[in-house]
Amino acid sequence: MKLSLHNRIGLVGLLFFCLFARSAQANVYATDIRLNGSLLPQVILPGGNLTISYILNETATVGVWVRLYYGTNVVKTLASADGNAGTNAGLNSVSLNDLTNLAQGAYTVAITAAATGYATWTNITDDGTNFEIAFPRGISVNQNTNSPYYGRVYVGNAYDDGGGNPGDQVGLFKCNADGSPADEGGFSTGGYGWAGDKYSPWKMAVGADDRLYVDDFALSRQGVVFSFDPALDGGAPRQVISAGNYPPEYPGLALSGLAFSTFGTNTQIWMSDANPSGSAGIIGWQLTSDGAAATNDTGASIVPADPFVLTQAPYDLAVARNGFIYTIQFLTSYYPAYALISYPPYDGEPESTADWVVGWYPSLLRASGVAVDPTGTFAALAVVGGCDTESPCGGLYMYSAVGVDFITDLDQTGDAYYDVTWDNVGNLYALDGGSFDTPGAWRVYSPPGTNQATTVAAPILQAYDAILAPSLLNPMAGHDGMNFTLAGQSNVAYIIQRSADFTNWINVATNYSSNASRSLCFPTCGVQNFYRAVTTP
Repeated sequence: MKLSLHNRIGLVGLLFFCLFARSAQANVYATDIRLNGSLLPQVILPGGNLTISYILNETATVGVWVRLYYGTNVVKTLASADGNAGTNAGLNSVSLNDLTNLAQGAYTVAITAAATGYATWTNITDDGTNFEIAFPRGISVNQNTNSPYYGRVYVGNAYDDGGGNPGDQVGLFKCNADGSPADEGGFSTGGYGWAGDKYSPWKMAVGADDRLYVDDFALSRQGVVFSFDPALDGGAPRQVISAGNYPPEYPGLALSGLAFSTFGTNTQIWMSDANPSGSAGIIGWQLTSDGAAATNDTGASIVPADPFVLTQAPYDLAVARNGFIYTIQFLTSYYPAYALISYPPYDGEPESTADWVVGWYPSLLRASGVAVDPTGTFAALAVVGGCDTESPCGGLYMYSAVGVDFITDLDQTGDAYYDVTWDNVGNLYALDGGSFDTPGAWRVYSPPGTNQATTVAAPILQAYDAILAPSLLNPMAGHDGMNFTLAGQSNVAYIIQRSADFTNWINVATNYSSNASRSLCFPTCGVQNFYRAVTTP
């Protein structure tokens, strides 16, 4: 039996509520959970100590509970009520000392934060140095709950206004959920030469593979997409979509917004074609195992442009977890067209019938970004505006994602807004583009109501009675360097060191695996060195 649209929405919403009700509209949550200062799994011996650190995006006004699990059993709880778990926004830590009674095996750490929340949508950031960006054009938050980078915020700056401030650098900013810079550095170009012409870098999204995908919308490039490792320090980026992937009937693509969708067992990257002189609408490419479109893949039509609804070039798009598609049209003058359009889930054939639409005049002039929250409840719009007597200069609008109901305008400054996104627990992130005399900023808005969220740490804790000393075996020279087999212990992180004289050793890598035996390769650079593996530096 085929369900009606209304019933499909209801069933999806009920399923999501049952699975994620406790965290769906939470605003306070823990991220960057580290064990003994590391994002890698840790080993503890009898009598050992464990320090658990975490970052809260804002103050947990109700409390924090840090729990150590063995399987599904809680073996230890540290709570803010007993003074053992911090509730402040930013970095907090707790310690477990003299752990002598832990059974051998794997343990997990989970942190629950709770807050009274607010009566209405509330900005929980300020416009200080950590949030100031000269010309912000794209923003994304890592929603992968099993990632050590869960909750990390990425913001692209597309122009240096010459102010000499940290937020003026052209490239990609990496921030923790509280706005502080990432540990490995708060800024990076990712090894790529961005044009910095107010279009490069542009829209971005974190994929299921934990990599950051960024569109280069520079006018001279028409739109190409690259992906970067989560820390943006892994060398040259990987090209995902290039001009060779353009459909032959649309050689002049202007790729703008991007989003990910899962169709069957395949991951697809969808892009909106913002070419005003003949748009292809929304196009999708299947990602191969290396996270890129195949060189001969010229894309599939997801939502084609049509003369009745998608009449202008779509500027951005969003795909809800229930599959519904949302897009916007960047309209620059009066035109009998729609600004926000919703389509039903893609079923393998181009979607040509809209589910519902929202007209543009006057407040949605030059809509620039759209995003849907994790529950599929809210559709947020970033609007540049027109700055004339008939249309406001910009806005940050919230609509119902299952209809045309307007909810609120969150604009604080009357400036132009360029992009929006959500984190995994229902906070809205927005880019205020600033004005001629004030820089832009990224802001976070907390939903109304009391709330709580639980974050399970990505690194695990492995308890052993003793640690087996590692050995490097079977050395063999290869094209890429020197190959070894590390024989050690499962679920233990070993440090690989290098020396030229057997006296002075330097750390060159940290290797963790669930396997006792691992294959390693280290570049030699034409210099003779000695290698060893140890458990501690």
